[in-house]
Amino acid sequence: MSLFCSSSASSIALAFLFVATANAEPPPPQTAPSQPDRKLELTSKDGAQRLRLGGQLQVDALTFPGDSSGQNTDDIRLRRARLDVRSQVANDYRLRMQLDFANSNLQIVDAYLELAHLEEIRLRIGKGKSPVSVDRGQSATNMHFLERGATNQTAPNRDLSVQVLGKIGGGLIDYQLGMFAGAPDGATSIESNADDRFDLVGRLTFQPLPGLEVGATWSYGIARGTSDAPQLGGGYRTSGRATWFRYRAGDELADTVVAAGERVRMGGHLLWHFGPLGVFGEVISSTQELALGGERMAATHLGWVGQVVVEVTGEDASFDGVTPNLGVSAGGPGAIELALRVHGIEIDDEVFTRGFADPERQAGSYLAFTFGATWYFDSQFKLQLNYERSTFSGGAADGLDRSTENLLGVRLQHLF
Repeated sequence: MSLFCSSSASSIALAFLFVATANAEPPPPQTAPSQPDRKLELTSKDGAQRLRLGGQLQVDALTFPGDSSGQNTDDIRLRRARLDVRSQVANDYRLRMQLDFANSNLQIVDAYLELAHLEEIRLRIGKGKSPVSVDRGQSATNMHFLERGATNQTAPNRDLSVQVLGKIGGGLIDYQLGMFAGAPDGATSIESNADDRFDLVGRLTFQPLPGLEVGATWSYGIARGTSDAPQLGGGYRTSGRATWFRYRAGDELADTVVAAGERVRMGGHLLWHFGPLGVFGEVISSTQELALGGERMAATHLGWVGQVVVEVTGEDASFDGVTPNLGVSAGGPGAIELALRVHGIEIDDEVFTRGFADPERQAGSYLAFTFGATWYFDSQFKLQLNYERSTFSGGAADGLDRSTENLLGVRLQHLF
């Protein structure tokens, strides 16, 4: 893989733009400015081949009012800085490769190929989002809040896979089924399988009415960790990125909790859009067999989320992003969105009673309330404001609760 410096990338992007527009017909005269089109696309003369270049930049400013314990650090950060390349040959072959440059650390986020002659059955091979969490499946550019809900932590993030997927009956049924490398909760697999085991993962979704979607997800696999690689992910975190639960870890295997057998996830979701109103709910349980020295147990943690979204300016609510009826660049007000969310995770009590986690350092549950307001300037820019209050059960000395986290965050997002 060749990596280009920023100046080279800019030159290539400008060259694409020149080629794409040089042979285009002049646009018809307009009486008012139009919505900007963020697509930068090259198309062959016969329309059979397309190459699309896009990207996103998200800049966050975060503060934590009342954080006397020092659990969090006020910050300004590049949350995502991504370049997204997609290509299609006729209706038969597709490619996607997405790179993230945030934190000055190059990461391959997505990289997969599809054989897609029929929408009813497609074959996908490579690295992409696991279908266990529907909340995780929403594009980061379309999220109604700065961070995802709790269910994305009781499910894997991205994973290597070979899968079949498709839509049947014009979208009445949507499915995914495949063999995945087997990423732990909230984690992403590396670019090779960590062992010789795979997870079977599936998702089935129905759309019985326009705007209404219900579905179920599941996964099954075997995971066996070591002291260096416990195969349990990095623990569960708040929206402020503070870790509030993780298993015991020591210098020796006998002092470290590791995955030691079956890993099963089950979940369900409901998504409903009716004009400017959107409702979403999801529940995912994650069960993992564990070992600590000679002790064995199966721990089940439950993540859940419920949210309501209202487009104040009258646009249609959507899981795939909101386009203002009249953007700021077209002389309009843009779109205003208000959102409320409640979400949390319940830890299996037995991990504390049997010594797999320290109750004076790790919380037994997490509950968060989030308020969000978003101003969509147009299809390319949006400004988000979030306030989230997170409370915990346990997690401090003498049986006390971990300190409440109050998060106030602002994000500016640009797409191209």
